[in-house]
Amino acid sequence: MRQLDLCSGVGAGFGIAGLRAGWQLMGVCDNEDYCTDILSKRFPGVPNYGDVRGLPVQDIRGIDVITASAPCQPFSINGKRLGATDERDCFPAVLESIARIQPKFFCIENVTGLLTCPNYPGQPTGSYFRGVVTTIDSSGYDAEWVCVCSGHFAAPFLRQRLLLVGISRCIKLNWERTTPWTNQARNTIEKAGTVAQRRSAKPGYPQRVVRYPAELARPLGVPSGNGTIRKQRQAAGNLLDPRVAAIGVNRVQYLATIAGVNNY
Repeated sequence: MRQLDLCSGVGAGFGIAGLRAGWQLMGVCDNEDYCTDILSKRFPGVPNYGDVRGLPVQDIRGIDVITASAPCQPFSINGKRLGATDERDCFPAVLESIARIQPKFFCIENVTGLLTCPNYPGQPTGSYFRGVVTTIDSSGYDAEWVCVCSGHFAAPFLRQRLLLVGISRCIKLNWERTTPWTNQARNTIEKAGTVAQRRSAKPGYPQRVVRYPAELARPLGVPSGNGTIRKQRQAAGNLLDPRVAAIGVNRVQYLATIAGVNNY
């Protein structure tokens, strides 16, 4: 699979999960200074296309799967949930990139609050996600989604994540013969739980660290207002656990295999 990863952050989610699955990472996409520095070190030689809202789609060819971790702040239940009015909303740019590049598959992740967020404040609950699904449909894709908690993998952040996978209608797939994604995800989670139990691993940071994030990842002698540390915390706050990302990656692999398009 030739992969293009959008809204990559530090590349710890879909970027790593794709490489572990044997995919070829053709490009990443992030314009934040700290993240671009980490991406250049993590994936040397892989082009970074910068801001997804300026993605040169006309120059990008031969992509089999697009992955994306769009900013979650417009939809998080811990925020103002401004939806499409939030300047950080990158979903339209991600969906436009999918529509124009036309990969065979895509996989997007976000907070589960995306499912219930209004398109604009005061509009019906869930109207933003209904618009996303409508756009996906009009672009020529079928889609399915599941919700997964990173805590199942004993991750330090207990996050509920929405994984959304799309498959182009140019691929003939008998959905009635496919194993439900929920079954596959459950099997993965059960295996991870067994490993965590064997290692005596427990999810989450101590509650005090969660309540007071200023105490997180600040070396001795470094001022609390240090810009680099602040960017590190921001990047950590947007991290997608690669084991969670792998649930989406593995679903794409499975769909490609049963559709007979795993060898391009």
